[in-house]
Amino acid sequence: MSIRSNIMSKLAETVANGGVTSTDYALERNELPWNASGEPLYVKNMRVVYVGDEEEAKVQLYRTLDQGDVFQTDTTVQAFLTEDAKNINALNPTVIENMLNAKSVINTTTGFNVQVAESGYEQVIENDYITYTFEYTFTTI
Repeated sequence: MSIRSNIMSKLAETVANGGVTSTDYALERNELPWNASGEPLYVKNMRVVYVGDEEEAKVQLYRTLDQGDVFQTDTTVQAFLTEDAKNINALNPTVIENMLNAKSVINTTTGFNVQVAESGYEQVIENDYITYTFEYTFTTI
């Protein structure tokens, strides 16, 4: 399973179990955050979480004595959620907290030797919408 798939599985759980699924929020498992023409689907479908593809960056961490290379891989996954700024759901703080904590699902038991797992988000208010952009970053060696 990929990092993206593991995060989506965690987010698919109910709010009570640390996910985002409830009667008010949903997770889109089959679509990427944008349609074919590049328009963001998460703005059109409010209170639906969209998870983007994994992006990987490899950096040479150091060179060994026998001239071998050790690489560090940083994998980044973004997730998006939009809400009506004038009508924020009461579950919003819990959903945000659960989305930030979803990084904990990526560990050695899921087959990833993650050295560092980070998550954060930013919010942008445009017109009457608040868009939350979550970013998960995982570092493996």
